[in-house]
Amino acid sequence: MIGNELEQEIISLYSKDISSLYSINQIAHKLGKKYPYINKKVTLLIKHNIFKKTIIGRSYLCSLNLENDETIYLLILNEIRKKKTELELNPQLPNILEYINKARRILNLQVVLKSKERILFVLESKGDQEQFEKAIVKDVMRGYKTEIYIKEDFLKELLKNKELQEKHIILYGYERYYDYIREIEDELKLRYSKLVP
Repeated sequence: MIGNELEQEIISLYSKDISSLYSINQIAHKLGKKYPYINKKVTLLIKHNIFKKTIIGRSYLCSLNLENDETIYLLILNEIRKKKTELELNPQLPNILEYINKARRILNLQVVLKSKERILFVLESKGDQEQFEKAIVKDVMRGYKTEIYIKEDFLKELLKNKELQEKHIILYGYERYYDYIREIEDELKLRYSKLVP
Protein backbone atom coordinates (compact mmCIF):
# COMPACT_ATOMS: atom_id res chain seq x y z
CA MET A 1 0.00 0.00 0.00
CA ILE A 2 2.60 2.56 1.04
CA GLY A 3 4.65 4.23 -1.65
CA ASN A 4 2.72 3.50 -4.83
CA GLU A 5 2.90 5.95 -7.71
CA LEU A 6 -0.22 7.95 -6.84
CA GLU A 7 0.85 8.31 -3.21
CA GLN A 8 4.23 9.55 -4.37
CA GLU A 9 2.58 12.12 -6.63
CA ILE A 10 0.45 13.36 -3.74
CA ILE A 11 3.39 13.45 -1.32
CA SER A 12 5.52 15.33 -3.88
CA LEU A 13 3.00 18.20 -3.70
CA TYR A 14 3.71 18.50 0.00
CA SER A 15 7.46 17.88 -0.14
CA LYS A 16 7.88 21.24 -1.87
CA ASP A 17 6.15 22.97 1.05
CA ILE A 18 5.88 20.92 4.23
CA SER A 19 3.43 23.41 5.75
CA SER A 20 0.90 23.08 2.91
CA LEU A 21 -2.79 22.52 3.51
CA TYR A 22 -4.76 21.29 0.49
CA SER A 23 -8.35 20.23 0.00
CA ILE A 24 -8.96 16.99 -1.87
CA ASN A 25 -10.26 19.07 -4.76
CA GLN A 26 -7.04 21.11 -4.83
CA ILE A 27 -4.94 17.93 -4.81
CA ALA A 28 -6.97 16.49 -7.70
CA HIS A 29 -6.67 19.75 -9.65
CA LYS A 30 -2.90 20.13 -9.07
CA LEU A 31 -2.29 16.53 -10.16
CA GLY A 32 -4.75 16.67 -13.07
CA LYS A 33 -6.64 13.63 -11.75
CA LYS A 34 -10.33 12.98 -11.23
CA TYR A 35 -11.76 13.88 -7.83
CA PRO A 36 -13.22 10.43 -6.92
CA TYR A 37 -9.87 8.77 -7.60
CA ILE A 38 -7.97 11.25 -5.41
CA ASN A 39 -10.69 11.26 -2.74
CA LYS A 40 -10.36 7.49 -2.32
CA LYS A 41 -6.57 7.66 -1.97
CA VAL A 42 -6.55 10.71 0.34
CA THR A 43 -9.20 9.10 2.56
CA LEU A 44 -6.90 6.08 2.85
CA LEU A 45 -3.92 8.33 3.68
CA ILE A 46 -6.00 9.99 6.41
CA LYS A 47 -7.06 6.58 7.74
CA HIS A 48 -3.38 5.55 7.97
CA ASN A 49 -2.54 8.85 9.75
CA ILE A 50 -0.24 9.96 6.95
CA PHE A 51 -2.44 13.04 6.59
CA LYS A 52 -4.02 15.15 9.28
CA LYS A 53 -7.30 16.76 8.37
CA THR A 54 -8.57 20.17 9.37
CA ILE A 55 -12.32 20.60 8.96
CA ILE A 56 -13.35 23.86 7.33
CA GLY A 57 -17.11 24.09 6.87
CA ARG A 58 -18.29 21.10 4.85
CA SER A 59 -14.87 20.17 3.53
CA TYR A 60 -11.46 19.60 5.03
CA LEU A 61 -7.87 20.47 4.36
CA CYS A 62 -5.11 17.88 4.50
CA SER A 63 -1.62 18.37 5.86
CA LEU A 64 1.24 15.96 6.45
CA ASN A 65 1.42 14.15 9.78
CA LEU A 66 5.15 14.35 10.45
CA GLU A 67 4.76 12.34 13.66
CA ASN A 68 3.92 9.25 11.58
CA ASP A 69 6.85 7.09 10.45
CA GLU A 70 5.05 6.14 7.22
CA THR A 71 4.78 9.83 6.30
CA ILE A 72 8.52 10.25 6.81
CA TYR A 73 9.13 7.09 4.78
CA LEU A 74 7.10 8.50 1.86
CA LEU A 75 8.93 11.83 2.05
CA ILE A 76 12.29 10.05 2.11
CA LEU A 77 11.28 7.88 -0.85
CA ASN A 78 10.41 11.06 -2.75
CA GLU A 79 13.81 12.57 -1.83
CA ILE A 80 15.65 9.44 -2.98
CA ARG A 81 13.92 9.71 -6.35
CA LYS A 82 14.87 13.39 -6.63
CA LYS A 83 18.49 12.54 -5.81
CA LYS A 84 18.55 9.73 -8.37
CA THR A 85 17.24 12.07 -11.08
CA GLU A 86 19.82 14.72 -10.14
CA LEU A 87 22.61 12.12 -10.28
CA GLU A 88 21.61 11.29 -13.86
CA LEU A 89 21.69 14.97 -14.84
CA ASN A 90 24.76 16.18 -12.95
CA PRO A 91 28.09 14.44 -13.72
CA GLN A 92 29.87 16.20 -10.83
CA LEU A 93 27.49 14.92 -8.16
CA PRO A 94 28.98 11.40 -7.81
CA ASN A 95 32.33 12.99 -6.82
CA ILE A 96 30.58 15.15 -4.23
CA LEU A 97 28.76 12.09 -2.85
CA GLU A 98 32.04 10.20 -2.61
CA TYR A 99 33.53 13.13 -0.69
CA ILE A 100 30.50 13.22 1.63
CA ASN A 101 30.88 9.50 2.26
CA LYS A 102 34.51 10.00 3.32
CA ALA A 103 33.70 13.08 5.42
CA ARG A 104 30.95 11.36 7.39
CA ARG A 105 33.42 8.73 8.57
CA ILE A 106 35.63 11.41 10.10
CA LEU A 107 33.07 13.96 11.31
CA ASN A 108 29.64 13.83 12.84
CA LEU A 109 27.93 14.91 9.63
CA GLN A 110 24.17 15.29 10.15
CA VAL A 111 22.69 16.44 6.83
CA VAL A 112 23.99 17.52 3.43
CA LEU A 113 21.70 19.38 1.02
CA LYS A 114 22.14 20.67 -2.50
CA SER A 115 20.14 23.81 -3.09
CA LYS A 116 20.67 25.43 -6.47
CA GLU A 117 24.42 26.11 -6.67
CA ARG A 118 25.03 25.57 -2.96
CA ILE A 119 26.04 22.53 -0.94
CA LEU A 120 25.00 22.87 2.70
CA PHE A 121 26.71 20.76 5.35
CA VAL A 122 25.10 20.45 8.77
CA LEU A 123 27.41 19.40 11.59
CA GLU A 124 26.73 18.66 15.22
CA SER A 125 29.12 21.08 16.91
CA LYS A 126 31.27 24.17 16.41
CA GLY A 127 34.40 22.03 16.84
CA ASP A 128 33.31 19.84 13.93
CA GLN A 129 32.58 22.98 11.92
CA GLU A 130 36.08 24.38 12.38
CA GLN A 131 37.70 21.04 11.55
CA PHE A 132 35.50 20.59 8.48
CA GLU A 133 36.19 24.09 7.12
CA LYS A 134 39.88 23.20 6.99
CA ALA A 135 39.21 19.86 5.32
CA ILE A 136 36.89 20.93 2.48
CA VAL A 137 38.37 20.02 -0.85
CA LYS A 138 37.54 22.98 -3.07
CA ASP A 139 38.28 21.00 -6.23
CA VAL A 140 35.51 18.50 -5.48
CA MET A 141 33.02 21.30 -4.81
CA ARG A 142 33.95 23.18 -7.99
CA GLY A 143 31.02 25.29 -9.16
CA TYR A 144 29.23 25.09 -5.82
CA LYS A 145 29.30 27.45 -2.89
CA THR A 146 29.79 25.44 0.30
CA GLU A 147 28.04 26.49 3.48
CA ILE A 148 28.63 24.92 6.86
CA TYR A 149 26.07 25.07 9.64
CA ILE A 150 25.62 23.64 13.06
CA LYS A 151 22.12 22.39 13.79
CA GLU A 152 20.75 25.54 15.48
CA ASP A 153 21.92 27.81 12.66
CA PHE A 154 20.56 25.42 10.04
CA LEU A 155 17.12 25.42 11.70
CA LYS A 156 17.14 29.23 11.63
CA GLU A 157 18.09 29.15 7.94
CA LEU A 158 15.25 26.71 7.18
CA LEU A 159 12.77 29.01 8.90
CA LYS A 160 14.12 32.13 7.20
CA ASN A 161 14.60 30.74 3.71
CA LYS A 162 11.48 29.05 2.34
CA GLU A 163 13.26 28.41 -0.96
CA LEU A 164 15.66 26.12 0.89
CA GLN A 165 12.71 23.90 1.83
CA GLU A 166 11.18 24.00 -1.63
CA LYS A 167 14.24 23.59 -3.86
CA HIS A 168 16.68 21.16 -2.36
CA ILE A 169 18.01 17.68 -2.82
CA ILE A 170 19.07 15.74 0.25
CA LEU A 171 22.46 14.21 -0.46
CA TYR A 172 22.90 12.71 2.99
CA GLY A 173 20.84 12.44 6.17
CA TYR A 174 17.25 12.01 4.97
CA GLU A 175 15.79 10.98 8.30
CA ARG A 176 17.77 13.59 10.24
CA TYR A 177 16.50 16.30 7.87
CA TYR A 178 12.91 15.37 8.64
CA ASP A 179 13.71 15.19 12.35
CA TYR A 180 14.81 18.82 12.03
CA ILE A 181 11.65 19.71 10.12
CA ARG A 182 9.57 18.11 12.90
CA GLU A 183 11.32 20.34 15.44
CA ILE A 184 10.29 23.51 13.61
CA GLU A 185 7.01 22.28 12.07
CA ASP A 186 4.78 24.56 14.15
CA GLU A 187 6.91 27.61 13.37
CA LEU A 188 6.91 26.73 9.65
CA LYS A 189 3.12 26.54 9.67
CA LEU A 190 2.85 29.86 11.48
CA ARG A 191 5.13 31.54 8.96
CA TYR A 192 4.14 29.94 5.68
CA SER A 193 0.80 28.16 5.92
CA LYS A 194 -2.23 30.00 4.62
CA LEU A 195 -4.29 28.40 7.39
CA VAL A 196 -2.94 27.23 10.70
CA PRO A 197 -4.67 24.05 11.94
